[in-house]
Amino acid sequence: MRIRTHTPWLITLLPLLLAGCAATAPPARDFPAGVRAPSASELAGLLRGKSFTFTAGNGVAVRTDYAAEADGVTAYFSGRSDRGTWRTEDGKVCFQFKVIPSVCNDVRLAGPDMYLRRANGEVVRVTAR
Repeated sequence: MRIRTHTPWLITLLPLLLAGCAATAPPARDFPAGVRAPSASELAGLLRGKSFTFTAGNGVAVRTDYAAEADGVTAYFSGRSDRGTWRTEDGKVCFQFKVIPSVCNDVRLAGPDMYLRRANGEVVRVTAR
């Protein structure tokens, strides 16, 4: 009786499997080169009455809707949502939600692109909807 081994297949596939794992880059921690911090009033004008999305490094899509006439905000993520208030500071947007912990996130602009540093340190590109 002959025992069949899969060693030749494993030797062939192992480099491909390792390359696939290495191809996944860790989430960005630094803002791209050439960005600038917006003033509080500039940032408020960019956010007020608009909706933005980003995808976190873990693949979760997040949508944030900023009220047009007040300081209300709603965040949607993982099939859930939370409401609260928002305000801007120079280079930051700050949130106070009912469930999500309060936070101030650094925001940077590069031309038409907006980047946000999340509470976990991850930098994401934010896209207007």
